[in-house]
Amino acid sequence: MPNDREYWERCWKRDRDRDFFACAKPYFRLSSPEIEFFRQRAVRTVCDAGCGFGAYCLALASNGFSVTAFDLSETAVEITGRVLEHYGLRLAGHRTASVLDTGYPDGAFDAVVCFSVLDHMTVPDARSALRELSRITRPGGLLLLALDTPDGDGLSTEHDLLPDGSIRYADGGISHPYDARSAERLLTGRRIVHRGTGPKGENVFIVEK
Repeated sequence: MPNDREYWERCWKRDRDRDFFACAKPYFRLSSPEIEFFRQRAVRTVCDAGCGFGAYCLALASNGFSVTAFDLSETAVEITGRVLEHYGLRLAGHRTASVLDTGYPDGAFDAVVCFSVLDHMTVPDARSALRELSRITRPGGLLLLALDTPDGDGLSTEHDLLPDGSIRYADGGISHPYDARSAERLLTGRRIVHRGTGPKGENVFIVEK
């Protein structure tokens, strides 16, 4: 994953001066069906896999969950820490890691959340990531996934089409959006206990391990 790591670090360094405190504000004490589902299932410890600027870390931590976060980009992890501190909250732990190799023990968390990450990977890598994220979820725990849907905008940018249908852009980024049917195929063999739609139209699933 070294090239992917360099790509995402470059992206987050480029955006480092954005007002992430304002970007994160709608997520403070966010109310959502997925958060309520976590409460009903007595989830306490959550890992945010590919935390970005910390939006869902903030949503979860401000709702009383103990949140650990990681991202492929060191800069993203740093921004996440600052965002939570701004809102008077702290992460239970953080690190720089890949969703393909998190470094956490088996069954370390009650739940793992992964928002708009798998759709920036090839399908084989996304399946490998699902296995790794399931590994670090306790038996009976939950895996919350959000997958971006196709919009067609990215096809106007210079790109190559990979054998699995993923798009690799000239700058090194990868996109593989999922409609509802292809998302269900990605999750074949897993027990889906919740389906929903995210704030940006993402397909949202909760899978029970």
